[in-house]
Amino acid sequence: MKSIRNILIAILLGCILAGVNWLEVHAPRDENVALRLSPTPALIQVSVVGAVVHPGTYTLDEKSRVLDAVEAAGGFVAEADKEGLNLVARLENVQRLDVPYRVDLGPDAEQGVKAVSGDAPPPVVGSQLVDSNTTVPEELDKLPDAGFATATSGTETYSCSNGVVGSGAFVWPSENYFLTGNDYKPDHPGIDIAAGEGSPVYAADSGVVIAQGNDEAGYGKVIQIDHRNGYFTVYAHLSVIGVSMCQSVDAGQWIGAAGSTGNARGAHLHFEVAQDGWYIDPWIVLP
Repeated sequence: MKSIRNILIAILLGCILAGVNWLEVHAPRDENVALRLSPTPALIQVSVVGAVVHPGTYTLDEKSRVLDAVEAAGGFVAEADKEGLNLVARLENVQRLDVPYRVDLGPDAEQGVKAVSGDAPPPVVGSQLVDSNTTVPEELDKLPDAGFATATSGTETYSCSNGVVGSGAFVWPSENYFLTGNDYKPDHPGIDIAAGEGSPVYAADSGVVIAQGNDEAGYGKVIQIDHRNGYFTVYAHLSVIGVSMCQSVDAGQWIGAAGSTGNARGAHLHFEVAQDGWYIDPWIVLP
């Protein structure tokens, strides 16, 4: 009896397997049915500045909140004032998130750091100011006179009272996104972007031209823009200057042409960024 039962079970299992195989071969297929995939979250760019470890522009998904942006920037520094921040608030694309310092423990109050006045452009010569891993910069060896880039020596400092305010979301100032010379380092507070003679140079963000002309110290034909949000940018070794003093410019607007004027070995664009009077690594803000 047991042998007969085993034979019947084996026959039944064989029939089941045969039926499954037949269905796989002969079952109708709809070639037009698409797989349902989870949509890829959209990305946004958020500029995080102020009392965080690594200020800069970060790419996050569209569902990110303020806390996510702070974590991307390395977290709060000890002097951060977190009381007024809504850490669960949703972020918007190209939003600027400004994390405040406590009034009693700002970066200048505790460390005695010397900053450039609000009416003067940031320094563009001298030693490095800050890198991506430093929260409090060293003091400058020298604070040069404002108006360094004006056409003639001894020209008065320009303080333009009106103008557009930058978004804090930078664009590349040239058509190339790679270097052809020096990177940012202690004795070179900028980056040398690949740019042929006469190739277009663009404003990295909206702002106001506060200096332009020929700088005999080595920058050659140069433009300086105050973005009126704590950032300043410098564009040096130009062959053509296409803007005037106190002119408002938009992000991505043509402002001149690359060249090799001043102390330059071949055509390129020397690009500098300063924040609140201190040099920062341009890679922090470039997309």
